[in-house]
Formats: sequence, structure tokens, C-alpha cells
Amino acid sequence: AVKRSKVDFPIKWNTPLDEELGAFAMRTVKKEYLLTSGILVLLFGFYVVWAVTQPYNSAPDEYMRYQIPEFIYQHGALPHGGDPSIRNPIWGISYGFTPILSYIISAGFMKVTSLFTTDPFALLMSARMVSILCCVGVAFFCILIGKKLFKGGYRYLFVLLVALLPQFVFISSYVNNDALAMFSSAMIVYAWILGLQKRWDVKSCLLLAVAIAVCSLSYYNAYGFILCSVLLFAASFFFFENKRYDYKSMLKYGVFIVAVVLLLVGWWFIRNAVLYNGDFLGMRTSDEYAQMYAREDLKPSNRVTPQAQGVSIAYMLFDMLWLKTSYRSFIGFFGYMSYPLPTWMYLLYTALFFAGFLGVAVKVVNALSRIRGRSREEWKKALFFGTMVLALCIPVLLSLYYSYCSDFQPQGRYLLPMLIPFMFLVTLGLKTLIERLFVSKKFQVFLQACIGAGVVALSVLSYALVLYPAYVK
Repeated sequence: AVKRSKVDFPIKWNTPLDEELGAFAMRTVKKEYLLTSGILVLLFGFYVVWAVTQPYNSAPDEYMRYQIPEFIYQHGALPHGGDPSIRNPIWGISYGFTPILSYIISAGFMKVTSLFTTDPFALLMSARMVSILCCVGVAFFCILIGKKLFKGGYRYLFVLLVALLPQFVFISSYVNNDALAMFSSAMIVYAWILGLQKRWDVKSCLLLAVAIAVCSLSYYNAYGFILCSVLLFAASFFFFENKRYDYKSMLKYGVFIVAVVLLLVGWWFIRNAVLYNGDFLGMRTSDEYAQMYAREDLKPSNRVTPQAQGVSIAYMLFDMLWLKTSYRSFIGFFGYMSYPLPTWMYLLYTALFFAGFLGVAVKVVNALSRIRGRSREEWKKALFFGTMVLALCIPVLLSLYYSYCSDFQPQGRYLLPMLIPFMFLVTLGLKTLIERLFVSKKFQVFLQACIGAGVVALSVLSYALVLYPAYVK
């Protein structure tokens, strides 16, 4: 046999055609990069405008929330949740009992800002910047998710639906931990996609572990994503190429994920356990402080919940307007639930969501009709779809339970952790309907552009017609 020289390749790659294709690919990548960067810069500017427009404590509990980064900024230490200096005299508790990663970062931003100015609003804006950056981060991961799940304009329609929902934009504009919870959920969804595609290699496992750690230190109502991650991770090994369940790989990578998560978040729960006599979540201690120090009618034992009144869940949903209020404030309801959107905006969003879920129903029926003989790849997609549906349902159920059994608060911000799964289904459904109803590719693209432009317009109008007039006299 004749040995081939190391430079004697059977195919010559440096042909004019290859150079032309390479140049085309580079131009395409550059355009994608510029488009992505442009979207993120515009969103950042839009979020900053919302944040600058609103005065201090014009959003739910910002006074109580801002106390935590202020305390850390002033004392250089994390507070005890029951510290009298941050304990609210009405509720008897503070946000120091809840995970405070976003507040720690806010305090760091405040410290940097104080090197140049100690103007109160400048410090407030530096604290709000965490929410702004988290929401931009959500948009960034949605761009990555969209590229994996959709083709063409649907990739960017998905991003716009998430990043420009008025209530989501509102979340970006004040001090809270909801924005960090949203950011962690976006990271987790992207990690799910990578894990399913790459059979949970080290990079996808590491991303999932970091995302779960961030979620653990963000907000309890996003913890459903942690449960969904466990279920999807374990179930996914049924649908890889192995003929048998690869439990060895599942255990190996599962232990790796758990170890990284514990390394990143263990300190917080150990600290809680030490401070609060074994209460590693801090929730039981928070209730005890509320019972001792809250206003009499707001003590946990005295709260008149729907459950205590003996009314049914159905009564709470409809007669007490839980469903209507939660739904409207999921779309957009500003201030302390003081500034609703115009009714026609709610109707337009409802029509859009209805069309999306109608399309999802069509797709599900079609999928069930040919369930036999599905490939492993199709089953992986079905697993992802089912996990997204579960991730959508959990925040709704948690909010429902909280309002019925603990404190009646029908607020859409408690539902926001479901936003990415929700908009994934809406986008998927719209894609299904458009492709089934219209044959012309050009008209399909036109419709995508119209819907995207409408989403942008509604978000801008929600600022111009509602938020701006509320605070700028």
C-alpha cells in the first residue's frame, strides 16, 4: 500500500467556491451578531427608560425590597430577616428571610456608584440595574432558545413575545428578585435543550447546575423549574441511543450537577439553618415573626383567607375575580396594581394567546394521531414539550394555593416564571396555524412581521399611554 503524504488530501478545500461559501457564511454570522446585539441594546434602553420614569417605591413592595441592598451597602453584611431596622411594622417581616442574591448584587452596584455620587436616586437606579440586566439576560437566552426551537422569523417573534410583554418590562424597572428568577428560568430552559441535544455532556450539565443554583437563590415561586429539571434529566436517558436505560451515566452526571449546585448555594441554606434554628428556607421563621410583629389583622392566624371563609376554589377564581385579576396583571398592571392597561390591549393579547393555543391544540392532536413508530428524537421533543407544559402549570398552581390558603393576592408577577414556556407554546401555535392556513411563504413572513410589529407597538403604547402619564406630570 502506498502511504499518503500528510499534505496529500483527497479533497482540496481552498477552491474559489469554498472561499465564496465561507465568505457568505461569515457575512451571515456577522448579520446575526449585529441583529442580536441591536435587539439587546434596544431592549436595554427601553428597560432603562421605564426604570428612570418611575419614582422610588412606585412598584410592589419596592420600599421593603430596597431595604435589603441598602442594609448590605451600609453595613457590608447580610441582615437577619428579623432585624428591627428592616422589619416592616405592618407585615412584621422583611425580605431578608427570602433568597437575596439579587439584593447582594444590587448592593455591589450601589457601592460602585457611591464612588462617584451618593445621590439617592442614583443609588436607587444602580440597585434597579440588576433587574434591568437580568431582563436583558432573559432576552439573550431567549435568542439562543429561539434559534434552537424555531426557524426564520419565529425565532425573533418568540423573543419579542417574552421580552416586550408589558408586565415583564415592568419587572425590569424596579428592585425585585422576580427578574433574577426569570433569568434563571431562561438559563434552565436553554440547558434542557443543550442536554437533550448533547446527551448531557459536561458543558450542558454545568450550565444546568449554575442555572439551578441561581434559581435557588432567586425566588421560591420559580422552584418549579428545579423540579422539572430533575424530571427531564432523569427521563431523558430513556430516549438516547442506548437500548437500555443508562442509569450509570444518569447517576454520574446527576451527582456532578448536585455537587456544583451545593457548592454554589449551600452557604445560604446553611446560614439560614444556623440563624433560624434549623429552618434552612427561612419560611417558618418568617411566619413566626409575622405572628409576633405584624398588624393584628395581618397576623397569619388572623388572615381571612378564602379557605378560612369556607368558600370554594371556584368561587375564589370567578366571584372573587382571582382569575381575571391574575390574568390581566400577567399581561400588564403597573404600580401597586393601580394602573391597568386599556381594555382593548387585554383583548388583543387574549386574541393572540387564543390563536397560539389553538395552534398548539392542532399540533398535539396531529402528534397523537401518529404516536406509534415515533423515533427516539421525536420522543425527546415530546419530553421537552411535556416539561414545558409542566413548567407552565406549576407557578399557576403555587399562586392559586398561596391565594387560597395563605394570603389572597391575585398578582400576575407570581405567574411570570411560566412566561418562557407560555410564549414558547404561543409561538409554536402561531407557527402551526400560519403554516396550515396560508400556503404562500411570502405571506407567512408578512404575517410574522405584522405580529412582531404589533407586539412592539403594544409594549411601547403601554409605556406611552399608561406608565408615563402616571408618573410624569
